[in-house]
Amino acid sequence: MPLNQYLMPEQLERGTPHPLYLQIYEQLKRELVLGGHQAGERFFSYRKLREIYHTELRTIAAAVDLLVKDGLLERRTASGIFVAPRTRVSDVGNVWYAVMDEQCYHPFFFNILIGMVKEAERYGLRIIVRFGRDRDEFFRWFSPQPGDGLVITGQLDMAFLERVATKCNGNLVVVGNYDLPEQYARVATDNLNLLQEALQRAYAYGCRRFGLITGTVNTRLARDMRAVLDGFSSVRGVASLSVEEPRENGKTAMEMLAGFHPDCVLLTEPAFAGALEFLLNHSLKCPEDVFLIRYGKEANDHSFQDVAAIDLEGNAEIHGRTAVCMLLKGSHRLQEVGMKLLSHYQGKRKCRTP
Repeated sequence: MPLNQYLMPEQLERGTPHPLYLQIYEQLKRELVLGGHQAGERFFSYRKLREIYHTELRTIAAAVDLLVKDGLLERRTASGIFVAPRTRVSDVGNVWYAVMDEQCYHPFFFNILIGMVKEAERYGLRIIVRFGRDRDEFFRWFSPQPGDGLVITGQLDMAFLERVATKCNGNLVVVGNYDLPEQYARVATDNLNLLQEALQRAYAYGCRRFGLITGTVNTRLARDMRAVLDGFSSVRGVASLSVEEPRENGKTAMEMLAGFHPDCVLLTEPAFAGALEFLLNHSLKCPEDVFLIRYGKEANDHSFQDVAAIDLEGNAEIHGRTAVCMLLKGSHRLQEVGMKLLSHYQGKRKCRTP
């Protein structure tokens, strides 16, 4: 079995808080979703993966266990590891999926794709996939036939979407929390009530200094999160500080918050790993020293499981399924998908940091 561009063992980061088995799991997940593997095809053996990644068999086995749990791989007694039937993504099809983002390997984007595949298979539809930010390249790639539909997400703006809509006769669905006119079909996340609930739980735990880390502030998500925190801090009379980190580098953003001394930080999921690195470097613990609220954990993403004080968990597979259904129905409305609040702490803070 040949390797392709989605399997990148040279990018493993050793000696970081992000465990090797989770990094391998994430790379193999990309390989399975985008690598064009046939259902029922024999996958790499444990020994072959050990050769690729230069790590222990138990590390490989831990990564494969998660892929089996996700339903992407299956084990056959005395035969080996095989690609599960529902993982194939065709390279030719009539539903297009585009991610326009620098952080295109985020689990959110891949889970959208998995959900699209599951729904498309029910109708015999096929998928064409492209990840990347180059807009000129996008328009060279996007050549729909009459009746084809597009699901798109990432870093979008109105001028770009208007041009895209013209090319596909308005048959598109935008996935994400964007401010768009009503004529655009959208799948968004219903999050405001859970954001308020998470902050309230942090307050009940004993937190009084609230920090917020978001990406670019001109996105709807960042504005929503800031509005919720501002309203909460005003009602509760607590201190708050919001910082913008366009790359969503949690370590950098935590350094920006350091002088404020927050005892609670609400942050986007891409920033979470960097925030943990900052806590580790400063011998701080969650939730005792800093109560972390992780916004946007994916339901089938097992990295840093139960590490945050609170996970606000989404399931982008539902976004993908919903987007395909909306294309088939010709829907031009807003469909909101809910989240879950998962707590991983007990009791109240025994002593508050100054």
